This record gives sequence, structure tokens and C-alpha cells, in this order.
Amino acid sequence: MPRADSAETGHRWATERAIDLWALFAGDLSGEELQQLEGGLIAVRRDGGRSALISTSNKETIQGGMTDLVVLGRAAPSPYGLFAALEAADLADVRRLGVLGTDPVSLEAGHRAGAGAVVGLAPREPARRRPLLAAQPDVIVEVGQFAGLDHERYSSHRPHRERVLLNPGPAVVSDRIHRAIAGPDLCHREPEYTVIFERLRAKLLRASGAADDWALVLLAGSGTAAMEAMTGAAVRPGRKLLVCRNGVYGERIETIARRLGIETVTVEAPHTEPIDPSAVAAALDADEAIDAVSVIHHETTTGLLNPVHEIADEARQRGVVVQIDAISSLGAEELRLDGTGIDFVACTSNKCLHGLPGASFVLVSPRGQARAAEVPPRSLYFDLPNYLRAQEKGSVPFTPAVPAVYALEAALDELFDEGPEHRRARYRERMAALDLGLARLGLEPIVAAQHRSASVRSLPLPPGLDYQSLHDAVKADGYVIYAGLGQAAAASFRVCALGEVDASALEGFVASLERVLAGTRRSTMPITV
Repeated sequence: MPRADSAETGHRWATERAIDLWALFAGDLSGEELQQLEGGLIAVRRDGGRSALISTSNKETIQGGMTDLVVLGRAAPSPYGLFAALEAADLADVRRLGVLGTDPVSLEAGHRAGAGAVVGLAPREPARRRPLLAAQPDVIVEVGQFAGLDHERYSSHRPHRERVLLNPGPAVVSDRIHRAIAGPDLCHREPEYTVIFERLRAKLLRASGAADDWALVLLAGSGTAAMEAMTGAAVRPGRKLLVCRNGVYGERIETIARRLGIETVTVEAPHTEPIDPSAVAAALDADEAIDAVSVIHHETTTGLLNPVHEIADEARQRGVVVQIDAISSLGAEELRLDGTGIDFVACTSNKCLHGLPGASFVLVSPRGQARAAEVPPRSLYFDLPNYLRAQEKGSVPFTPAVPAVYALEAALDELFDEGPEHRRARYRERMAALDLGLARLGLEPIVAAQHRSASVRSLPLPPGLDYQSLHDAVKADGYVIYAGLGQAAAASFRVCALGEVDASALEGFVASLERVLAGTRRSTMPITV
């Protein structure tokens, strides 16, 4: 899967088949099985796909009559016959090739060639399917079920397909990241995992700009897991957490704190306005029991940036620790850590770092580590000091999401190859291009320009158009948007450009949105007689 690099890519993802050529080896299927398969191959042809028979001779007649191509090539498990089929079909991408087989050697040929789909054909009885399992097919179906399988998974009408994700995570990621998760199966108690963890720690500190004395706690879970872990570690018993609340994620921190038995104080602002640092200072001065301040850097409820550095400075002057939710900002927004008063940073792998879901983490300053050591555990799984103690012994307390860890390290390498400042500039540039397109359609984000993030826009729903209708219409063109949240939920929608989505792909989205709006305006025009 390439990156969303153009409007053409978005259109192709939305409309084209996943498998353009199905190949089978002569002699693999019986005559009866071929008759059962014929209807499926006809359906593939009607959908724009083709099929090829690979034979070691040119005498195939019965089998060749129902396929589009008959190709001379070496028998399975050699992959060369499959390459001959690709050449005969003038198909340059082996990932668009599917292999069908009732014999393990045919399926093995598909794997050796790098086919995009390897499908075993066998009756439903486990005794008939077990011999194929060693060849590791993607799926095993009865021969007569192939038509349904192709329609569901591989046809131009399949519902589950790659799309340009314009939601606030997970994000579209590059092939490099998808390949990374195919790393070796790994026991996390072995020294090899410790080596990977230490590499990852160094890379995350570099990506965040934190000094080497900061700690990393890596969790298997979403960003909310990191939020809960840092919240439970930041506030001592009998003290309070000041929550900066101007969106759903500030509300989430408050909910987490209350469920952990932590008393909260709030500083609030409308969902379209940043938190005022002077209000935080006043709240701190008014209540000496406040032990920590929590603020969302990028409040993705509306695409609003909060002034975390100014807020942290007010807390630092008063000796109060600060925790930052940087889940949808790290990698896309400027975030300074050392010497700023920030002590806990929660983040996840699958937003602006361009990894995959499943890994979240907390970065902890030396002062934050000292604070966490003072706080009795409020949770078993989210006990940060327990993770730090295990790390000192070269271990982890619980099973990590190793494939997501593989992907996160690959994503960080990709970030450094690009350059962190270039990544942030690319975010700003493509959102500027999106803003221009939206302005041309008469859509103005609900957050003022000076407070907007580099990745999310919250927009008013146009008159006469509800969110679900808008969502379904642009999804048909290959774009996934997101519903509004919070105070503007009923009247807004969000467009979020995270991950490997280029500005030209956003132009395709704007064109799709324009078609929807034009149709809505025509349908709501008064009829004159």
C-alpha cells in the first residue's frame, strides 16, 4: 500500500480491485473442482479482473477454456510460472496477484513469489484442510465459496479497503511501517527485546527533545492508557490535580483522575478558546493543595492548541509538576521539554509519529520520576515506578505489543530520515493547502487561525447536510472524515490530516466535498413556477 500521495491514489483505493489476476497451476484442481470454480472466475472477469492457468505444456484445453490466460511456466513450488503469468497479463505489481490452490506446493509458490493473496481451496472438514495449514494460506474456503470470498475481500466493491484516513488517528502509514510488523516472533523476557527497548527509548527521547535523564514507560494500549498511567503517578494522596479543560480530552483526564480517587480543580475555557495561563496561575495561588497541573497540548475536539509552555512555566514557578497530553501533537507541533516545567508526557504510536496502534508511552522527567516514587500505586498495570524498576533489571512487568513496537521504531527511523523539522513543516504546509480549499468552498474552521493545530480542522456542517450523509458521500470517494465532538458535535465535522497523506490527496478530498456540497445546494434550491 503506497502512501496517500495523490488524488489519483485515493480514487484507486476507493474503486479498484485488490487482486487483478488470479493464478492457478494446471493439474492442481480436479475437473469437478474446476467446474465449481468457473462461476467465481466469471464474476472476477465481470469485475475487471482476470485469471491465468500456469501449465508446463501447451496441451491444456479443459482447464484453459475457463481462464483468460494460459501461460507456459515451471510447476509449483517454483514461483517462476507466476512471474510468467504476471508478464503475460502485463501486471507489474506482484501484490496485485492472487494464487489459488488445493495443494500446499501451489500455495508455497504464491508465498515465494510475494503474491498479495494466497487462498487455499478445500472442503470444510478440518481433516481436508489441515494439510494446507503448513503452507500458511491467507484463508481456506470451499471451491464454490471463492466467488463470495473474492467479492468480500478482493473485488472493486469490497467494503474493507484502504482509504485516505482523515480522522484523528489511526493514520495512513507507509509500506515501511507495515513491513516492520512482520519481524520475528519475540519473547519479551529475552535480551533481544531489551536491546530493542533501549534503542526505542533513545529514539523517542531524540524525537521529543528530552535529555537522557528522562525515563520512558512503554505500554500496550491506546493513548488513553498513557493518560491514565501518568495521571495516577503525578498526584500524592490527599492532594489535588488541576485540570485544564476546554475539550473532550481535558474532560477525559478529569474523569480518569476522579476514578483514581484524585480530587480535581478545573480551569475552563470554551472549546474554541485556549486555556489562559494567568487563570492557571490564579488557581494555583488560590489552592496550595494542588499537586500537579494537567493540560492537553492539542485538543483534537476542535483542532485547538493550548499554550502548554506558558502554563508549565506558571506551574514551574510555584513548584508544581505538569503533565502534558501530547498524544496528537508530538511529531507535528513544537514541544519543548527540558527546563520548561513539563514532567510527564503521554503519547501514542499511531498519530503524528506515523506508527501503528497498540503502543503508547509516557516520558518522565527526573522530577517526575521522583514524584512517581512518592505516590502509592493506584493501579497494577499502570504503576509507572513498577515499569522503571523492571527496566533497571533489563525486563518489563507485562507483555508488550511487540509488533506495534517494531512499527514504532520503524516510524521513528522514518521521521529521522525525513527530519523532524521538515515533518512539522510538511504538516503546516498541507494544512495551509487544505485551508485554502475549504475557504474556496465557503467553509471556515470554528477555531481562530492563530490557535489552530497543524493537523485537525473542525468545521460547521453546511446547511441541509447532516454528518452521516456527508461521511458516507466522501467515503464513497475514498475519504474517511470524523464526527464533531463536545459542544459543537451536532453541528460540526472534523478533517484531520495525520500520517502519510500528501497535499495533493487533500485536494482530492476537497473536490469530493465540493461535489457533495453542490448536490446538496441543488436539492435545497426552491422550485419556482
